Amino acid sequence: MDFKTAAREVLREVGHPLHYTDITEIALQSGYLKSAGRTPQNTMRARLSVDVRDNPATHFVQTAPGVYGLKGAL
Repeated sequence: MDFKTAAREVLREVGHPLHYTDITEIALQSGYLKSAGRTPQNTMRARLSVDVRDNPATHFVQTAPGVYGLKGAL
């Protein structure tokens, strides 16, 4: 599962926005994400940030610095 898919699953389960570090930790603990590198939190932040900035059809919304949620869940 890629980072954005894992983030979508985590945010769908918790039902509210989370900081990208929390999204990453839950995704790793739940087995949605396998740590491919030494800084998976930074990768998650980059993937979500770029998606929100560049993808008009994104599933995500940034609610505060570093905090992301799902568009339909707000």
